[in-house]
Amino acid sequence: MSTNNSNNPTPTSQPAIPPTLSHLTPLTKNELLLLSTYDQIKQYEKISAKLKATEAKRRLEEADERYRAKVRERERLENGGDDVGENKKKNDGEDSAARYDDDDSSDDSEDDAAKQQRIQKQQQRQLEITQLREEIEAKSQKDVERDAAKKREEEMRRELLGPEGKKMKKKRPREEGGDGGLATMAESEQQNDVTTNNDFLQEHDDDHHDMDNESSFMPTTSSQPSIISGPSIKKKRLDNPSSSNTNPSTSLIANISGGATPIHDFSTKLKMSKTSLDGSILFPTTIGETPWRPPTNPINFMDGCFELDLPDFDPKNLSSNSNTNNTVAIKFHAPQESSRFSINIAAPNHNGYDSILFHFNPRQFQRGGQLVINNKNESMWGNDLSVPLSQLPLVFGKQACTLIVQMTEEGFDVFVEGVHCARLEHRMALPKLKGPLCLQFPASDDYGNPEDWEVYRVWWGHKDSMAGKDLSGVAGVNLYSSVHPKKLFVSGLPKIHSDPEVDLRRAEMERAFRKYGGPNGAVLVSVQKDSTFAFVEVASEQQADLALVEMAGRYRVNKARRTKHEALMEERAAKEAAEKGIVKD
Repeated sequence: MSTNNSNNPTPTSQPAIPPTLSHLTPLTKNELLLLSTYDQIKQYEKISAKLKATEAKRRLEEADERYRAKVRERERLENGGDDVGENKKKNDGEDSAARYDDDDSSDDSEDDAAKQQRIQKQQQRQLEITQLREEIEAKSQKDVERDAAKKREEEMRRELLGPEGKKMKKKRPREEGGDGGLATMAESEQQNDVTTNNDFLQEHDDDHHDMDNESSFMPTTSSQPSIISGPSIKKKRLDNPSSSNTNPSTSLIANISGGATPIHDFSTKLKMSKTSLDGSILFPTTIGETPWRPPTNPINFMDGCFELDLPDFDPKNLSSNSNTNNTVAIKFHAPQESSRFSINIAAPNHNGYDSILFHFNPRQFQRGGQLVINNKNESMWGNDLSVPLSQLPLVFGKQACTLIVQMTEEGFDVFVEGVHCARLEHRMALPKLKGPLCLQFPASDDYGNPEDWEVYRVWWGHKDSMAGKDLSGVAGVNLYSSVHPKKLFVSGLPKIHSDPEVDLRRAEMERAFRKYGGPNGAVLVSVQKDSTFAFVEVASEQQADLALVEMAGRYRVNKARRTKHEALMEERAAKEAAEKGIVKD
C-alpha cells in the first residue's frame, strides 16, 4: 500500500502545456522535460511557502506564551500571591497551573520577598510625608516671623511720623469678613501711607526754613523706642484745617504718573508736542484722530499709502547756522508679530516714487533682524546699508517708539529713541529750489506683502544737529571723502553670467572710455560676473567730469563711491610723496 507524500512531488509523465505555448506543439522531448522540471519547481515553492508560514506561526505562539508568562509573573508579584493571582493562574490553563504548582517552596520565598518590598515602600512613603510636613511647618513659621517683622516695622514708622501716624491707624477702615475685608484694609492703609509721605515731602519743600529752628528737633529720651536715635521732623501746622478736606493733596504715585508722557506724544525733552516757531504737527490734524494703519490687503505699495508734504525745505541752507526745516519726527508702534514697515522721503518730481532720496525699512525676520536704509534712482535700488536690529533700541513690540530723521549737508542722519544709529550720505541731487519734500508711508513692499505698524504723530521743523562729534561707530558714516575723484560707476547694463561675457563687457568699456584715459588711452575697467554694472577709472578728475557730460546719453554714469581701503591707500601715497618732497595734484 503506497501513500502520497505532498512534500515530495513527482514529475508527471506528460506535463500540461501552457496555453501560451500551444502554437509550438508538438514539443520535443527536451522541451517536455523542461516543462516538467518547471512544474516541479513551482510545487516546491508552494511547499516552502507553507512551511515558512507554519514556522512563523509557531514562533509567534511561543513569543505570545512567553509574554503571557511574564505578565502573570508580574501580576503575581504585585498582588503578593493572594487569591487574585490564583484565579488568574486557573484561567490561563492547565499548563501554567502545573508550572506554578511544581515548587511550593520557591513560591513562599517569592511571596516573602514581595511582602518585604511592599513594607519598604510603605516606610519610604511615610518618611516622605514626614519630611513634607516638616517643610510646611518651617515655611509657616517663616511666614509668621515675616509678618511679625512687618508689624514691628510699621509700628516704628508710625512712631517716626508722630501723632499723625497714630491717628491714621485709628481712622483706618475696619471691615469684618474674609479675604475681601483684609484686602480692602491693606489697600487703604497703603494709600494713606503714600498720602502722608507726600504731605511730608510737600511740607518739607514749602517750609524748609522751619528745619533751621531749634524747636523742630527733639532729643531722644528713654521712653522713646530705641530706633529713634536721630532728630524727628516737626510737622507743619495748617492755617486752614478745613481746606485739607475740600482739596486733598494727591499721592506721590499720582504726581509721578501725572507727569509721564502719553504714548501718542513726543517726549517733553524734544519740544515737539505743540506748534511753535521751530516746527508743527503734521499728523494728526484734529484732536482725537485715530492713528494711521496700512490696509490689510493692498494691491501694491501705493494702494492706501499715507502721504504728507514736508513744506519749506531749502537745500541751500542745510548748514547748522540756518533755521530751515530739516527734521522729521515720527511716533509709531510696530507690533511684536510685525515683519516689516518702511518710510520714504522723496523730491516732488519722484514720478510715482520711482526715485526716492531716503528709504527706512526695519525687517524683523531677515537675517536675524536688519534695518535696511537705501535710495532709489529711476526704479533702481542702490546699494543698501544694513544695520543689525540687535545694535539698535527696541523697535518691534514696544508700546511706542520715536524715529527722527535729520537732513544735513552730509546726508540723512537716523535716530531711534535718541540713538544715532545710521547715516545715509546723499546719493542723489536734492531739489535746487526751496519747496516741499514728500513723506510716504507705503502700504506694502515691492512684492505686495502688507506692512504692519501704527503712526501716532508726525512733526516737521528745524532742530539743531543731534549728531555727536564721535561718529566712528555710526553705520554709513564715511570719515573720508565719499566720492572717488576719477572712478565712474556705469549702471543699467544687461546682466552677464559667464566669463566670456565679462571679457566682452570689459572690452566694450575700454573702447567707450578710451578717450578719457590720457595720452595713452589707458583706463582701468572692473567687471563682475552676474552683474549689471561696471567701474571705469579714467586718467584724472577733469576727464571724469567730462565723461559724465559726454557719455550721459549713451550710459547711465555716476561718480563711484570710494571705499575705505582706497581712501587709506591714497592717504598713504600722499604722505609718502610729502616726505619725498613730491607735490601731487
